[in-house]
Amino acid sequence: MPENMKEVRSFMDRERLASIATVDARNRPHVVPVFFNYENGSVYVQTDRNSAKVRNLLSNDCVAVAVYNEEEAVIIRGRGRVLESDEEFIRRTQEHIDKYMLKLDEHGRDSLGIPLFDKKVRCVIEVTSKRIVFW
Repeated sequence: MPENMKEVRSFMDRERLASIATVDARNRPHVVPVFFNYENGSVYVQTDRNSAKVRNLLSNDCVAVAVYNEEEAVIIRGRGRVLESDEEFIRRTQEHIDKYMLKLDEHGRDSLGIPLFDKKVRCVIEVTSKRIVFW
């Protein structure tokens, strides 16, 4: 079990899958599995710009992220936003590619044909923690 923030970082770097929870305009929860990166208490999720989680953030920026492995877990509650800076989008997308060792074709598409660096199609959500719980 992570016991301090250094161990939380190590745990988050090792794990590959998280669940992100957003709330839609009618206060209905939406929870989906995502790949993620973690840095200094923030979680970064590379996703489709038209996904439900992105649409939900536009009306309610409250977000929770859960990362767990057997009996260990880290829960982050905070605020979510879509990164608008081109530089930050490129940096966080490259970190995503590096963590998951993705191979891109000559057009910057992953194995599913998703153009990861195309900001018209993709975006990065940043979840800034207000509270981190671990056990």
